[in-house]
Amino acid sequence: MLDLNGFKQINDRHGHLAGDELLRQFAGVLKAITRVGDLVGRWGGDEFVVLLSCDAAGARLHTNRIREWVFGKYTLEGGEGKKPLEVRVEATMGLAEWHAGDTMEQVIASADAAMYHDKKKLTHA
Repeated sequence: MLDLNGFKQINDRHGHLAGDELLRQFAGVLKAITRVGDLVGRWGGDEFVVLLSCDAAGARLHTNRIREWVFGKYTLEGGEGKKPLEVRVEATMGLAEWHAGDTMEQVIASADAAMYHDKKKLTHA
């Protein structure tokens, strides 16, 4: 699971159209770097779920790839004569591994808990 950091401030400062454009761009880049067999979806708000078709070690490697390719600067159209807006995007990520017998809800809950643990570390750093 991924949760965009600082997304509310983008919406508040630049408007929901800018926020929507950022979500579209972020999702497009995230989808572009996933492999055949992986699934990417918007979970809600500024959260995304990526289902990786690999073991835990492969997933850790792929999350590093996500950090490298997806996080960074995005350019949003300014609209109505405004200059394009450049915003920096990072996300908190949580990784969970499916085990035989786990339900989808259990895996999502584990990934969500890992993501919020990661977010808590950032706010206390």
